[in-house]
Amino acid sequence: MLRHLQQRFKKAKLVDNPVHRYGGEVVHTEQDEFGLIQVIDSPICRSLHFDSAVKQNRYFFKAPMSLAFEYQQIIEQQLWQRHIEKPLQNLLMLGVGGGSLASKLFISHPQVRMTLVELRPTVIEIAHDFFHLPIHSRIQIHTRDAAVFIEDNLDEYDVIVVDVFDDDGMPTPFSQPPFLNNLLNQLQPGNMLLFNLWQSTPEPTLAVIDFFEKASQNQPGLVELIPIKSSNNLILSYVRH
Repeated sequence: MLRHLQQRFKKAKLVDNPVHRYGGEVVHTEQDEFGLIQVIDSPICRSLHFDSAVKQNRYFFKAPMSLAFEYQQIIEQQLWQRHIEKPLQNLLMLGVGGGSLASKLFISHPQVRMTLVELRPTVIEIAHDFFHLPIHSRIQIHTRDAAVFIEDNLDEYDVIVVDVFDDDGMPTPFSQPPFLNNLLNQLQPGNMLLFNLWQSTPEPTLAVIDFFEKASQNQPGLVELIPIKSSNNLILSYVRH
């Protein structure tokens, strides 16, 4: 496994005629049907960008298993707390990005089988080649629209993590009742939802919060909002009772 990762890292560092952007060197550029994707290296870290200065993922060269964003750290903390109450076995992650959170959970929770859903195949390839997302039997990856996946899914997951963003924020369908109802129906008693929201786009964020607060009144469930101090992220935690 280590040799495999080293080979991928060496491959990722090969670049001709370097270009600088967002305070670093562009080591990879790729265009898919959804837009531009770039991997940027600075002296201390590597970051993933979807044609904007916003970092979709960050990877520290000297601390590859550390989570660079506070909202990811909060999600990990919530998972550990939940694991103490009810050991985790299956986790669903909607939205992968560079895969740093999935990679960390793969190491820290060796008993957990993860299902990752990502719309863009190119993003998955970059997560493997540039951010070292493991290729392993415990990680199953679907390149599909997350809303369609949830509509079709019949499997049960202990935890569902929703982290779906593009260069403009969270796509509108993920704050609408069809997706949210399908998401709610996935949760059996004792299951947990962790939804990464963005306070800079208040309308979809408030729509998601309002939906789950009403859901908790109609059926037993606990909603908790966890603000992120270092950014405008907000984590919604919902546990169905």
